[in-house]
Amino acid sequence: MSVITINSDSKIPIENHFRVSAGPGAGKTHWLVNHIHNVLNNSNRFGKTRKIACITYTNIAVETILQRLGLATNHVEVSTIHSFLYKQIVKPYVSNIAAMYNLSAKDIDGHDDTVLSNYSFLKELKENTAQNYLRTDGELIKAISSAQWKFDKQNRLVFKPDYPHKIDGYSVKNTTYDEYKRLAWGKGVLHHDDILFFSYQLVAKFPFILQVINAKFPYFFIDEFQDTNPIQTHLLSLIGQKETIVGVIGDKSQSIYGFQGAEPAQFSSFALPNLINYQMLENRRSTNQIVGFLNTIRKNIVQNPLRNQNGSNPTIVITSPVVALRKVKELCGNALVYSLSRDNITSNIMKRESDTGIPTENLLQIFNEVDSNNKRKRLVTSCIKATELARQKRFKEAIKELSRLFRDENGNKNPKDALKTINILLQFYDNFKDNLLIDMLAIVNDKIKKVAGLKAGNIQTFYQTYRYSQLAVCVKITEDDSCHRTIHKAKSAEFDNVLLLLKDEKDLEFISKPNFENNEEHRINYVAVSRARENLYISVPILSDTNRKIFEPLFNIIEI
Repeated sequence: MSVITINSDSKIPIENHFRVSAGPGAGKTHWLVNHIHNVLNNSNRFGKTRKIACITYTNIAVETILQRLGLATNHVEVSTIHSFLYKQIVKPYVSNIAAMYNLSAKDIDGHDDTVLSNYSFLKELKENTAQNYLRTDGELIKAISSAQWKFDKQNRLVFKPDYPHKIDGYSVKNTTYDEYKRLAWGKGVLHHDDILFFSYQLVAKFPFILQVINAKFPYFFIDEFQDTNPIQTHLLSLIGQKETIVGVIGDKSQSIYGFQGAEPAQFSSFALPNLINYQMLENRRSTNQIVGFLNTIRKNIVQNPLRNQNGSNPTIVITSPVVALRKVKELCGNALVYSLSRDNITSNIMKRESDTGIPTENLLQIFNEVDSNNKRKRLVTSCIKATELARQKRFKEAIKELSRLFRDENGNKNPKDALKTINILLQFYDNFKDNLLIDMLAIVNDKIKKVAGLKAGNIQTFYQTYRYSQLAVCVKITEDDSCHRTIHKAKSAEFDNVLLLLKDEKDLEFISKPNFENNEEHRINYVAVSRARENLYISVPILSDTNRKIFEPLFNIIEI
C-alpha cells in the first residue's frame, strides 16, 4: 500500500476517497478545516442546499471545528456521528419501522446513554424474563450497560455484552437484553447505540435513504476515524459507494473507545474504490522534549517537532493526585494545569481539589439499590446530578435531567419547573454541599417537593452516613470542558500543562513496555501524555527503586 507524506498545510485532490494517518499534534483539525475550504472553493458539485458532512467524535470537537470554519459553516454540517445519523436518518424515517420494534416514535426525545433503572421498570423486565430471583438491581443495570449492538457471525445485529453476567449466583438470561430494548423502545427511549441499530435497519430496508444522503452531501469527512465501530464503518462504506467522496482521518494508536465497539483495525482496513493513503509526520503541538518522549514509547511512527522549541523533560511526581496537582501548579507558576484521569470519580475529586472522604465505590449506584422508594430516589438522584451539571454551567443538561420529573397538566415535560428547581439547589448549595445526604433531603423536601420520610434500616443509615459530596463525585458528565477531565473527554484537545494521574505503579508500563497494538490501556495513557504542549507531569503513588532506574534517563523525578 503506497502512502503519500503530506503536512498540515498540504492540498490533496478533492475528488478521490482518502485516508489520512497522523499522530498526536500533527494538525489534523487544521488540515481538515483547510481541506474543507479547498473543496468549497474548487468543487462544482454544490448547489443551494448541498453541504459537506464533517463528522467528529465529541461535541467539544464539533465546536472547535465550527469556530475554525468561520463563515464556511453555512455550507458544512458539523456533528458527531450519532447526531448526524439521528437527524438525517432516524428522526425522519424511523416511523416506517417503529411498529416492527415496539418503538413509540411519538415519545422519542433525542438519545442518551442513561439506562432505565426505576423500580417498576426493572420489576417488569424481571417478570417478563422470569428472573424475579434477581435481587441486586445495581448489578442488573451494570449488565445492561455493558451490552451493545454488534455483528454476529451471520452479520446480523445483536444486542449483548462481551461476556456473561452473574447476579446473586444466577446467570443473567440472554433474553434480558432484547426485552430491555423492547420495553425501553416502548417508552420512546433511544440510547446512542440504538441510533446505529436503527440507521442500519433503515438503509437496509429503504435504500433510497442513501440516495438522499448522497444528494445532500457530495463530500463526507470523518475525523478520529480510529474510534468508529463496525456498524459505523459499514454505514460509511455504503455512503461512499455512490457519488459521495469519503475521507477518513485518524490514528490507530489513539483508538480508545473499545467499550463502544471501536476497533483499531477498522481504520487500517477501511476500503473504498481508488482510495488514496496519506500520512502526516509532524508534531505542531509539543516541545522537542515531549515529542522525543512520545517517539521513545511509540515505534510505528517518528514525529518531527515542527515548533522546534526546547522545554523541560517530562516529570514524574510521586505522591497522591491532589498533592501532585498542588505541586505541579507551583512548578508552573500557578498557570492553568489540566489533570487527566482514567475514571470519572477521580476527575470529579480533582475538580474539588480535595481527597477527603473519597468513595471506593460508585455511591450513586449503591444509593439506587438501597432506596426502595422510587419517587424519592429519582428526585434526589436527579437533584444531585442537576446540581453538579449546573455548577459546571451545563444548564441545558441539568434542565433535561430534571424535566423528566416535572410535567404539566398534559403530561408534557416542564422545563420551567426544572429551571426553578435548579435555582433553588444553587441558592442553598452551601447548606448541603459538605453535609450529610439527609441534610440535602430536608432541603428538597422543604423547598422543592414533598417526599416520603425515611424508615429505619439501610436507607436511613445511608442518608445519615454519606455526605452529598461523596455522591456528587460519582456524577457522570457527558461532555467536560473543565481543567480536570477523564482522558476520554480530553480527546482532540491540547493543553500547555498536563498532569496524568495514574493509580498504580504498574500503569507506567505504557512507557517501559509499550504495546499500543494490543493494549488499549496503553493507548489511553498515550493519548493523555500527548495532549501536552509545554509541560508534562505524571503522578504515581509510589515508584520502586527498579523503576526509578528505568525512568531516570527520561524524566525528572520528584518525591513528596
